[in-house]
Amino acid sequence: MATDLTAQAPGRVDVAPIQRRTLRLLVVTQIIGGIGVTIGISVGALLAARVAGTAVAGLAQSAAVVGGALLAVPVTRIMTGHGRRPGLVTAYLVGAAGGVLVVVAAATRQVPLLFLGMLLFGGGSAANLQARYTAVDLAEPARRGRQLSLVVWATTIGAVAAPNFAALADRTTRGWGLPSLAGPFAFSAVAFALTAGVLLVLLRPDPLLTARRLADAEAAAAPDPEAAADAEAAPAAEVAADDRRVLDGETRVGEPVHGPLRRQ
Repeated sequence: MATDLTAQAPGRVDVAPIQRRTLRLLVVTQIIGGIGVTIGISVGALLAARVAGTAVAGLAQSAAVVGGALLAVPVTRIMTGHGRRPGLVTAYLVGAAGGVLVVVAAATRQVPLLFLGMLLFGGGSAANLQARYTAVDLAEPARRGRQLSLVVWATTIGAVAAPNFAALADRTTRGWGLPSLAGPFAFSAVAFALTAGVLLVLLRPDPLLTARRLADAEAAAAPDPEAAADAEAAPAAEVAADDRRVLDGETRVGEPVHGPLRRQ
Protein backbone atom coordinates (compact mmCIF):
# COMPACT_ATOMS: atom_id res chain seq x y z
CA MET A 1 0.00 0.00 0.00
CA ALA A 2 1.46 3.34 -1.02
CA THR A 3 2.04 5.94 1.70
CA ASP A 4 0.97 9.55 1.24
CA LEU A 5 4.26 11.18 2.10
CA THR A 6 3.03 14.69 1.29
CA ALA A 7 0.64 14.59 4.24
CA GLN A 8 3.55 15.32 6.55
CA ALA A 9 5.80 18.33 6.68
CA PRO A 10 8.53 17.97 4.06
CA GLY A 11 11.28 18.40 6.62
CA ARG A 12 9.90 15.55 8.77
CA VAL A 13 9.38 12.92 6.09
CA ASP A 14 11.47 9.84 6.74
CA VAL A 15 12.18 8.10 3.45
CA ALA A 16 14.87 5.86 4.92
CA PRO A 17 12.53 2.84 5.42
CA ILE A 18 11.29 3.14 1.84
CA GLN A 19 14.83 3.42 0.53
CA ARG A 20 15.99 0.37 2.50
CA ARG A 21 13.07 -1.68 1.22
CA THR A 22 13.73 -0.51 -2.34
CA LEU A 23 17.40 -1.45 -2.11
CA ARG A 24 16.64 -4.93 -0.78
CA LEU A 25 14.16 -5.48 -3.58
CA LEU A 26 16.60 -4.24 -6.22
CA VAL A 27 19.40 -6.46 -4.94
CA VAL A 28 17.21 -9.57 -5.24
CA THR A 29 15.79 -8.68 -8.65
CA GLN A 30 19.19 -7.65 -10.00
CA ILE A 31 20.64 -11.03 -9.11
CA ILE A 32 17.78 -12.78 -10.88
CA GLY A 33 17.91 -10.37 -13.82
CA GLY A 34 21.69 -10.69 -14.07
CA ILE A 35 21.34 -14.48 -14.29
CA GLY A 36 18.67 -14.07 -16.96
CA VAL A 37 20.83 -11.82 -19.11
CA THR A 38 24.10 -13.72 -18.83
CA ILE A 39 22.78 -17.27 -19.08
CA GLY A 40 21.34 -16.47 -22.48
CA ILE A 41 24.20 -14.35 -23.78
CA SER A 42 26.75 -17.01 -22.80
CA VAL A 43 25.33 -19.43 -25.39
CA GLY A 44 23.87 -16.91 -27.84
CA ALA A 45 26.72 -17.13 -30.35
CA LEU A 46 26.76 -20.94 -30.21
CA LEU A 47 23.01 -21.11 -30.81
CA ALA A 48 23.24 -18.64 -33.69
CA ALA A 49 26.05 -20.70 -35.25
CA ARG A 50 23.88 -23.80 -35.07
CA VAL A 51 20.80 -22.11 -36.55
CA ALA A 52 22.28 -19.58 -39.00
CA GLY A 53 25.89 -20.68 -39.50
CA THR A 54 29.22 -19.54 -38.13
CA ALA A 55 29.43 -16.60 -40.53
CA VAL A 56 26.75 -14.66 -38.62
CA ALA A 57 27.18 -16.19 -35.18
CA GLY A 58 28.67 -13.04 -33.70
CA LEU A 59 25.71 -10.96 -34.83
CA ALA A 60 23.47 -12.61 -32.25
CA GLN A 61 25.18 -10.98 -29.30
CA SER A 62 25.46 -7.72 -31.25
CA ALA A 63 21.70 -7.78 -31.79
CA ALA A 64 21.15 -8.14 -28.04
CA VAL A 65 23.41 -5.15 -27.34
CA VAL A 66 21.70 -3.02 -30.01
CA GLY A 67 18.30 -4.07 -28.70
CA GLY A 68 19.22 -2.98 -25.19
CA ALA A 69 20.37 0.41 -26.46
CA LEU A 70 17.23 0.95 -28.55
CA LEU A 71 14.86 -0.12 -25.79
CA ALA A 72 16.50 2.27 -23.34
CA VAL A 73 14.80 5.20 -25.10
CA PRO A 74 11.12 4.13 -24.75
CA VAL A 75 11.77 2.68 -21.29
CA THR A 76 13.18 6.02 -20.15
CA ARG A 77 10.13 7.81 -21.51
CA ILE A 78 7.83 5.45 -19.63
CA MET A 79 9.75 6.13 -16.43
CA THR A 80 9.65 9.88 -16.99
CA GLY A 81 5.90 9.87 -17.45
CA HIS A 82 4.76 7.09 -15.12
CA GLY A 83 7.60 6.12 -12.75
CA ARG A 84 10.30 3.49 -12.38
CA ARG A 85 8.02 0.51 -11.77
CA PRO A 86 6.17 0.43 -15.13
CA GLY A 87 9.40 1.14 -17.00
CA LEU A 88 11.32 -1.72 -15.39
CA VAL A 89 8.40 -4.13 -15.73
CA THR A 90 8.01 -3.29 -19.41
CA ALA A 91 11.71 -3.79 -20.13
CA TYR A 92 11.84 -7.17 -18.38
CA LEU A 93 8.69 -8.38 -20.13
CA VAL A 94 10.17 -7.40 -23.50
CA GLY A 95 13.29 -9.36 -22.59
CA ALA A 96 11.14 -12.37 -21.63
CA ALA A 97 9.32 -12.18 -24.96
CA GLY A 98 12.68 -12.10 -26.73
CA GLY A 99 13.81 -15.23 -24.88
CA VAL A 100 10.65 -17.06 -25.97
CA LEU A 101 11.20 -16.02 -29.59
CA VAL A 102 14.76 -17.31 -29.49
CA VAL A 103 13.53 -20.68 -28.23
CA VAL A 104 10.93 -20.84 -31.00
CA ALA A 105 13.55 -19.84 -33.58
CA ALA A 106 15.88 -22.59 -32.35
CA ALA A 107 13.07 -25.14 -32.64
CA THR A 108 11.99 -24.02 -36.13
CA ARG A 109 15.44 -22.90 -37.36
CA GLN A 110 14.13 -19.53 -38.53
CA VAL A 111 17.03 -17.10 -38.75
CA PRO A 112 15.06 -13.81 -38.90
CA LEU A 113 13.05 -14.85 -35.85
CA LEU A 114 16.28 -15.66 -34.03
CA PHE A 115 17.72 -12.19 -34.52
CA LEU A 116 14.40 -10.54 -33.69
CA GLY A 117 14.34 -12.53 -30.48
CA MET A 118 17.90 -11.49 -29.63
CA LEU A 119 17.00 -7.87 -30.34
CA LEU A 120 14.11 -8.01 -27.85
CA PHE A 121 16.21 -10.04 -25.45
CA GLY A 122 18.24 -6.88 -24.92
CA GLY A 123 15.30 -5.57 -22.87
CA GLY A 124 16.68 -7.50 -19.92
CA SER A 125 19.97 -5.62 -20.16
CA ALA A 126 18.15 -2.31 -20.46
CA ALA A 127 16.14 -3.07 -17.32
CA ASN A 128 19.23 -4.05 -15.33
CA LEU A 129 20.95 -0.80 -16.27
CA GLN A 130 17.90 1.38 -15.56
CA ALA A 131 17.48 -0.21 -12.13
CA ARG A 132 20.65 1.57 -11.04
CA TYR A 133 18.89 4.92 -11.27
CA THR A 134 16.05 3.53 -9.16
CA ALA A 135 18.55 2.92 -6.37
CA VAL A 136 19.36 6.63 -5.98
CA ASP A 137 15.96 8.31 -6.38
CA LEU A 138 15.45 8.52 -2.61
CA ALA A 139 19.05 8.13 -1.50
CA GLU A 140 20.75 10.74 0.66
CA PRO A 141 23.41 12.63 -1.32
CA ALA A 142 26.21 11.28 0.88
CA ARG A 143 25.11 7.67 0.31
CA ARG A 144 24.21 7.66 -3.37
CA GLY A 145 27.52 6.24 -4.56
CA ARG A 146 27.49 3.45 -2.00
CA GLN A 147 23.89 2.44 -2.67
CA LEU A 148 24.38 2.57 -6.43
CA SER A 149 27.44 0.33 -6.16
CA LEU A 150 25.42 -2.12 -4.05
CA VAL A 151 22.96 -2.64 -6.90
CA VAL A 152 25.78 -2.97 -9.45
CA TRP A 153 27.44 -5.53 -7.18
CA ALA A 154 24.20 -7.54 -7.06
CA THR A 155 24.05 -7.59 -10.87
CA THR A 156 27.63 -8.86 -10.96
CA ILE A 157 26.71 -11.78 -8.70
CA GLY A 158 24.06 -12.88 -11.17
CA ALA A 159 26.35 -12.38 -14.13
CA VAL A 160 29.14 -14.46 -12.59
CA ALA A 161 26.85 -17.26 -11.44
CA ALA A 162 24.81 -17.53 -14.66
CA PRO A 163 27.26 -19.43 -16.93
CA ASN A 164 27.44 -22.18 -14.33
CA PHE A 165 23.73 -22.81 -14.80
CA ALA A 166 23.79 -22.88 -18.61
CA ALA A 167 24.64 -26.59 -18.87
CA LEU A 168 22.04 -27.45 -16.22
CA ALA A 169 19.38 -25.47 -18.07
CA ASP A 170 20.26 -27.16 -21.34
CA ARG A 171 20.06 -30.67 -19.86
CA THR A 172 16.80 -29.91 -18.09
CA THR A 173 14.97 -28.53 -21.13
CA ARG A 174 16.10 -31.31 -23.44
CA GLY A 175 13.73 -33.54 -21.54
CA TRP A 176 10.97 -31.11 -22.48
CA GLY A 177 11.72 -31.54 -26.16
CA LEU A 178 13.62 -28.29 -26.70
CA PRO A 179 16.63 -28.29 -29.02
CA SER A 180 20.17 -28.06 -27.72
CA LEU A 181 21.28 -24.62 -26.44
CA ALA A 182 17.69 -23.33 -26.34
CA GLY A 183 17.30 -24.18 -22.67
CA PRO A 184 19.28 -21.21 -21.28
CA PHE A 185 16.99 -18.79 -23.14
CA ALA A 186 13.94 -20.56 -21.72
CA PHE A 187 15.42 -20.05 -18.26
CA SER A 188 16.14 -16.41 -19.13
CA ALA A 189 12.53 -15.84 -20.14
CA VAL A 190 11.35 -17.31 -16.84
CA ALA A 191 13.85 -15.18 -14.88
CA PHE A 192 12.76 -11.97 -16.63
CA ALA A 193 9.07 -12.74 -16.16
CA LEU A 194 9.65 -13.52 -12.48
CA THR A 195 11.58 -10.29 -11.97
CA ALA A 196 8.86 -8.27 -13.71
CA GLY A 197 6.18 -9.82 -11.50
CA VAL A 198 8.12 -9.14 -8.29
CA LEU A 199 8.72 -5.49 -9.23
CA LEU A 200 5.11 -5.00 -10.30
CA VAL A 201 3.82 -6.18 -6.93
CA LEU A 202 6.48 -4.97 -4.49
CA LEU A 203 8.04 -1.78 -5.90
CA ARG A 204 5.56 0.47 -4.08
CA PRO A 205 5.60 3.36 -3.53
CA ASP A 206 7.40 4.17 -6.75
CA PRO A 207 10.78 5.76 -5.84
CA LEU A 208 10.82 8.30 -8.64
CA LEU A 209 7.22 9.46 -8.13
CA THR A 210 7.80 9.66 -4.38
CA ALA A 211 10.90 11.79 -4.87
CA ARG A 212 8.95 14.12 -7.15
CA ARG A 213 6.10 14.49 -4.63
CA LEU A 214 8.55 15.35 -1.90
CA ALA A 215 10.31 17.90 -4.10
CA ASP A 216 6.97 19.53 -5.00
CA ALA A 217 5.92 19.64 -1.34
CA GLU A 218 9.20 21.27 -0.34
CA ALA A 219 8.88 23.81 -3.14
CA ALA A 220 5.33 24.67 -2.06
CA ALA A 221 6.35 25.08 1.59
CA ALA A 222 9.37 27.25 0.82
CA PRO A 223 8.79 31.04 1.06
CA ASP A 224 8.57 33.02 -2.15
CA PRO A 225 11.80 35.05 -2.35
CA GLU A 226 10.17 37.73 -4.51
CA ALA A 227 7.28 38.19 -2.10
CA ALA A 228 9.68 38.37 0.84
CA ALA A 229 11.76 40.97 -0.95
CA ASP A 230 8.65 43.04 -1.74
CA ALA A 231 7.53 42.86 1.91
CA GLU A 232 10.91 44.09 3.10
CA ALA A 233 11.06 46.84 0.51
CA ALA A 234 7.58 48.27 1.29
CA PRO A 235 8.40 49.84 4.74
CA ALA A 236 11.64 51.25 3.38
CA ALA A 237 9.76 52.86 0.52
CA GLU A 238 7.26 54.45 2.94
CA VAL A 239 10.07 55.88 5.08
CA ALA A 240 11.80 57.26 2.03
CA ALA A 241 8.56 58.91 0.85
CA ASP A 242 8.03 60.57 4.28
CA ASP A 243 11.58 61.86 4.29
CA ARG A 244 11.10 63.38 0.87
CA ARG A 245 7.94 65.15 2.03
CA VAL A 246 9.83 66.56 5.04
CA LEU A 247 12.57 67.89 2.85
CA ASP A 248 10.03 69.45 0.50
CA GLY A 249 8.15 71.11 3.36
CA GLU A 250 4.97 69.12 2.70
CA THR A 251 4.50 67.48 6.13
CA ARG A 252 1.12 68.36 7.68
CA VAL A 253 0.34 68.71 11.36
CA GLY A 254 -0.29 65.30 12.95
CA GLU A 255 1.28 63.40 10.06
CA PRO A 256 3.86 60.81 11.23
CA VAL A 257 7.39 61.59 10.28
CA HIS A 258 9.97 58.79 10.13
CA GLY A 259 13.04 60.78 9.21
CA PRO A 260 15.39 62.74 11.42
CA LEU A 261 14.04 66.10 10.11
CA ARG A 262 10.93 67.59 11.64
CA ARG A 263 9.03 70.62 10.48
CA GLN A 264 9.40 73.58 12.88
